Amino acid sequence: MNMRAPKTDGFSLIETLVAMTVLAVSSSVILSATEAHTHTVTAVTDRTIARWVAQNAMVQLEARREMSGTVQMGGTEWEVRVDQSATPDPDLERVDILVATTVARDVVLARLTGFIDTASGAVE
Repeated sequence: MNMRAPKTDGFSLIETLVAMTVLAVSSSVILSATEAHTHTVTAVTDRTIARWVAQNAMVQLEARREMSGTVQMGGTEWEVRVDQSATPDPDLERVDILVATTVARDVVLARLTGFIDTASGAVE
């Protein structure tokens, strides 16, 4: 009699389950990292556009134009708050511009401080 060990081809059930577990764990880690990256990119984009809105508001104040409370830019509606205060120099006025989305008004995404020369209208 010839006793040979049975020939095994392929994977066993346990090997297949281990491979599927490794794939499931790695897929969830990749999905989590992608979600975090997307959130970060969105936050940076919002802060960048808010900064542009603040700079535009400063230019409008320099040109002696009225500032409206809301501005549309980048597909988002932004709330612009302008606080003007006097300085020791009577010809110089401090301007603080705060920008937030109209959805989350309490979260200031950009703050810009500048000075307007009230005698000539130039921003410094």
